[in-house]
Amino acid sequence: MKKPIAALILSAAAAAVFGQAKKPDLFVGDSAPPLVIAKWVKGEPVQTLGNGQITVVEFWATWCGPCKQSIPHLTELAKKYEGKATFVGVDAFERIPSADDCYSKVSKFVTDFGDKMDYHVAMDGTDGTMAKTWMEAAQQPGIPTAFVIDRDGKVAWIGHPMMGLDETVQKVIDGNFDEKAEADKELTAMAKQQESQAKQAKYLGPVTTALRAKDFRGAVKAADAAIAADASFRAMLIASEPGWMAHYDESGATKLISTLADNDFKDNAMMLNQLAWGMIGDGSTFTHPDTALAVKIAERAVKLSKGDPNILDTLGLAYFKAGRTKDAVSTEQKAILTASQTKDFDAATLTEFKTRLASFEKPIASS
Repeated sequence: MKKPIAALILSAAAAAVFGQAKKPDLFVGDSAPPLVIAKWVKGEPVQTLGNGQITVVEFWATWCGPCKQSIPHLTELAKKYEGKATFVGVDAFERIPSADDCYSKVSKFVTDFGDKMDYHVAMDGTDGTMAKTWMEAAQQPGIPTAFVIDRDGKVAWIGHPMMGLDETVQKVIDGNFDEKAEADKELTAMAKQQESQAKQAKYLGPVTTALRAKDFRGAVKAADAAIAADASFRAMLIASEPGWMAHYDESGATKLISTLADNDFKDNAMMLNQLAWGMIGDGSTFTHPDTALAVKIAERAVKLSKGDPNILDTLGLAYFKAGRTKDAVSTEQKAILTASQTKDFDAATLTEFKTRLASFEKPIASS
């Protein structure tokens, strides 16, 4: 599933404007909040934290793609550290208000994952107590997020479960994890982040204001000003400008895409994919896209990525929009096959591919 880069800019600007400038209420070295679980979905309930036991509490949700990717890794760690550390996955932030419906969805999700999700699984209540006392208190903006709780019931580490969790758990088990050093490192990182947020608020704020007012000329002007003031903003902003510009100067937007594809992003498969998708994909602001250019860019992206299914999907759509229906069908079939053979590929995205293929095949069947 492809999302416009503009969404990342809005998120970054929002974080800059609303980011916290103080130490979180829940931080490394603090006593962990209690586990207030609405329902246990898998495994025996974990009643307490600490008391000589090391526990990993990880937050996730059924709709979260990165969470799905981290689940098998958590299972591997749970088996690796069996008897030494307990792993608990807490489903939170579900978008279903009914407790019964939410439980049914989560239960089915866990059942479908089977042995790939082989650790304790629990649910936050509809009041979001766990989300508030853990995630919000620790100022963690997204999932998946894991908390390592030491034998004394204190937070030893907070981070992404795919980035440093294994090493941290081993050190905590061995008794040589330096929580003070971890806290100092996090405080330093927070200071740098706050400095970055202040800069983003100054330069991205005007971009966000213009976009919310649907002032696309103003957004491009503000983005250019930000880039002129600090070149580090170029990578974040420049790829979004064609989509904004297309609202009032589609020809100029097309020229900018061509320039970016030949220069800034000529060797970047993912950015080339974004440029092509921005012209012909869902939610495109182009009314008369240059489909030949979209095909050219997507073909290069596929070559660079060596057959990434998401990029193949973009190329398939570009072929279809360019009137090359047979090429669209064969490319989309390849995208589906590659995605089906990719471990833990998002099921919803695969369904999108299949739906797109059916729409490509329809004209052929009716001819």
